[in-house]
Amino acid sequence: MKEPIFTFDTHEVIEIQNASLGYDIIDWGLSSIMAPYAWQFSKGENAKVAILDTGVDFAHPDLKDNLVELKDFTNSSYGVKDVQGHGTHIAGSIAGVDNQKGIVGVAPKSKLYIAKVLDDRGAGKYQSLLNGLQWAIERNVDIINMSLGTTNEPPQELHEAIKEAYQKGITVIAAAGNDNREVNYPAAYDETIAVSALDMTYERASFSNYGIKNQIIAPGVSILSTYKNGSYAKLSGTSMATSIVSGAAALYISHIKTKNVIPTAEMIHQALLNATVDLGVSGKDEFFGQGLINLAKMFKK
Repeated sequence: MKEPIFTFDTHEVIEIQNASLGYDIIDWGLSSIMAPYAWQFSKGENAKVAILDTGVDFAHPDLKDNLVELKDFTNSSYGVKDVQGHGTHIAGSIAGVDNQKGIVGVAPKSKLYIAKVLDDRGAGKYQSLLNGLQWAIERNVDIINMSLGTTNEPPQELHEAIKEAYQKGITVIAAAGNDNREVNYPAAYDETIAVSALDMTYERASFSNYGIKNQIIAPGVSILSTYKNGSYAKLSGTSMATSIVSGAAALYISHIKTKNVIPTAEMIHQALLNATVDLGVSGKDEFFGQGLINLAKMFKK
């Protein structure tokens, strides 16, 4: 079997100078899922999110206060530092700090556990990803975000690790992929939530993967978030859509924890599916899945 190489594929990078972000910008992606409405119920307090990606800019002013633990599994000479930028973008979309400058994430008070499993070029081997998964499971996180994928089916051990996470109540959310084809692994596993990308006209992004395994669609084009070296950038990809869904899950997990409810992966999975607005043909379909995540349906007064 050919060893799978996990990677991501972003379709747009537009760097933005720090000086132009003197206040918290709420990206169109957050507005479209009604995140500001949900913040009256939760901002992600006590939700623990593991990000398996290219590391993080741990000095970024919009991230550093929400970082709990960082670990490099790639033997990079830079350690966990994100020299590529992708992982930092994902982190900001999930948990960019509400600090009156820069951007704000979907769940701005959630806590981040960073596992660098993709190297400084943005590619990662099976063993690095498996090690990152096991590390996240050991830390008893609530959510694992994997904005990465491969077209080659991974060894069974990876699926077993995801099953273990699911059984321990961890919600695993993964990118469908950007090849305009069937959903990639690990998003294709039944225990993960596969996320496809929506564009600004509320159509499936032209690059987004689709198919029977596609479950939820979320904004994934020109998403503004944190980036390497203390900067900000707009990126496009199912990676971006995945981070928005992870943020939504963090809000809900935080909310139900205040009610002394112990979240299960099945419970969170169903809550996300229930909080969708149907797009495309009536009912679940291969292009939009169950529909667009909408937090106004998840949080009701």
